[in-house]
Amino acid sequence: MAWAGKIARISNQKTGLTAWAATLALFALSLAIRFAFSPVFEGIKFLTFYPAVAAAGLLYGWPHGLVVLLLSTLAAWYWFMEPFDSFALNRSTTIAQLLGFIFVAGFILVLVAALRGAVHRLEYAKKVQETLFQDLQHRVANNLQLVVSLLRIAQRNLQDPIRAAETLDQAEARIMAMSQLHRHLNDGTAFANGLEPALREMLQNSFKDLPVTVRLELEGAGDLSIEQMTAVALLVNEAAMNSVKYAFSRGLGSVFSVTLCQNPGRGQLRLLIEDDGPGIVSLNDSKEQPSLGMKIMEAFATQLGGALEIIPGGGTRLSVEIHTR
Repeated sequence: MAWAGKIARISNQKTGLTAWAATLALFALSLAIRFAFSPVFEGIKFLTFYPAVAAAGLLYGWPHGLVVLLLSTLAAWYWFMEPFDSFALNRSTTIAQLLGFIFVAGFILVLVAALRGAVHRLEYAKKVQETLFQDLQHRVANNLQLVVSLLRIAQRNLQDPIRAAETLDQAEARIMAMSQLHRHLNDGTAFANGLEPALREMLQNSFKDLPVTVRLELEGAGDLSIEQMTAVALLVNEAAMNSVKYAFSRGLGSVFSVTLCQNPGRGQLRLLIEDDGPGIVSLNDSKEQPSLGMKIMEAFATQLGGALEIIPGGGTRLSVEIHTR
């Protein structure tokens, strides 16, 4: 379908006055050929005009093709229909021939316009496919980097075989859970109604039968790309799993909230994830290595273009600045 790409490129390059100049040139060429071979085309008076109508419609759009059709009708009527060099209509055959040309050329123009639309849709679909492929490669690279981070955590614990085995088991379980969630979020319909319904459904599955109240305020979700919404969902899911493990399953909290809003003065979005549990110690103030869940959330925060920040105070409060495109 290389010809489809060439047609799309020509039509995109020639617009405005350039397209109209090319349209008139097509008509002039068809008229010149008709004059040059007038004796040959005497019995088929409109033959050279059909290609001009089709070419103008295909390359520049149906209005250009319609103009060529009208000019061709007038030219054929004036120079090639009896009485010559006149717009008089003395014979019924003249009217029939003109109407026949208008009907056939108009039908060709309709078909060509449909073909032009199909060509542009094919070209658009090709660009979308290329974009999605690049996006897929980017996501795979990010997820492989995340797996590497998980394995590095396990590597630090190699001196303690039991702890290393537990870390590897946790990493395997987390990778499998993220894989299933990632597959669901990228099935093409997960974000059909926006980020909030997808998050609410995901959190219901995460909390299951626990008595947890979920609060979502997502004012800036419309500025996120599909890739960013996926990273946000995976980060929130990981935070929810940590809240279940350290707070909700122990009866130490019952509220989980996610807020996404504009960050005043910075032109960015701010994601805030909170629970009312016992809270966690800031990694900046702790000598312990980051937990597996914390490393996962940090990795998704990096994908969003920011860094994971632990806000001191009651409960667990995590913040990430998101750089929108």
